[in-house]
Amino acid sequence: MGKQVRTISDEALARLAAYPWPGNVRELRNVIERAHILADGERIEVDDLPAEVRGGGAGGATPQASNGGFSLPEQGVNLEEVERRLLTEALERTGGNQTQAAALLGLGRDALRYRMKKFGLLE
Repeated sequence: MGKQVRTISDEALARLAAYPWPGNVRELRNVIERAHILADGERIEVDDLPAEVRGGGAGGATPQASNGGFSLPEQGVNLEEVERRLLTEALERTGGNQTQAAALLGLGRDALRYRMKKFGLLE
């Protein structure tokens, strides 16, 4: 990656320390990788962290739905279409960079490519 993120703000570090990390080290690693991708400058800020981490975990100010913040429409949803849209959005947000898109989605690059092929998104 071409970015040179060198530091993390004190507030972002405090939010990371306050979060309970139910996924342990793997979840922490994914959050740091995602924040690195989203960081605009040389420093990771609170805004670069996912909403559940920004809220400070169980005692935080940002309530989160138990389903990760998504609400299911009454008429239901086509799960494959949701997955396809998420893949497309992640690829658009990262300028087509598969490694960065995979990090945004919490996937490995091979898993991302498998899903891209499944939905005809791989050239």
